[in-house]
Amino acid sequence: MRQALVIAHRGASGYRPEHSASAYRLALRLGADGVETDVVASRDGVLVCRHDVTLSRTTDVAGRPEFRKLRRTLDIGGRSLTDWFVHDFTWAQLATLKCRERWPRKRSVSAAYDRRYPVISLTQLQQLIELESDRLGRGLRLFVELKEPRFFEHAGLAMSELAADHTGSALTWMSFDPVILKQLRQRGEKQIIHIAEGGVGGRELRAIATYADGVAVRRRALFSGNDGVKPTSFVAKAGKRGLDVYAYTHRAENQHLPKALRSDGGDHEHGDAAGEARLLFESGVTGVMSDFPDVAVAARAEVLAQVS
Repeated sequence: MRQALVIAHRGASGYRPEHSASAYRLALRLGADGVETDVVASRDGVLVCRHDVTLSRTTDVAGRPEFRKLRRTLDIGGRSLTDWFVHDFTWAQLATLKCRERWPRKRSVSAAYDRRYPVISLTQLQQLIELESDRLGRGLRLFVELKEPRFFEHAGLAMSELAADHTGSALTWMSFDPVILKQLRQRGEKQIIHIAEGGVGGRELRAIATYADGVAVRRRALFSGNDGVKPTSFVAKAGKRGLDVYAYTHRAENQHLPKALRSDGGDHEHGDAAGEARLLFESGVTGVMSDFPDVAVAARAEVLAQVS
């Protein structure tokens, strides 16, 4: 069995506010092979490490009076949404914002670090990866998801062009949107992952293989049955198309685990996250994207020890 990658999802986001430098740095020091980040675009075309096109949920923007006038209402996918939108801010403005925990009730450990760390850019994250690679003495990977490219293109920000400013052999591009992935492939990018929201059949796998090297799927594509732990044949089917498979997102809380691995506590209590990680590695995936990279690293070691 080859050693699958542990990819820290938005950094060690189970322990620190997502997309903060602290979350990324902690993840790598906990043994992750690389980190996953989402990027959005600022008004002046800087790729910024954020998941949402809005800012109120994961930054302190609501408490910043100097940005009060930037709050507005937009129609997003047929839904009226009032918030602060990232593409209304310059990078200089965004860099003054501080990160907040997305789920403070569920992740109080992370929420204790709210408002300590500034929002960072993709360039800054790449620099962090290089420094940590030198410090740790091992190569580290960076997986970058381009968020909502059509939304930003409508705003006059072509993310495929902005991505061209970021290069490196350790860099892998990802998106739910096949259009931007095809643009990246045509430009010569070698490492591309298509993120699938739902099920992926044989026809879809054939199409994905024309522009991507891998496919990222939720656990339900990898396991079936009433208990949610019976392996499917998805990894083998994808492999026949030359596609690596990545699993997202490994989380510790009961609400994110199959019934067979939940503890007796409530939705926010931790269940058998190690057991979940072992199942994912045993399924033959190339990588597991985890909010709790230390748990995933330990589980991988157990699986490898069993087969050696």
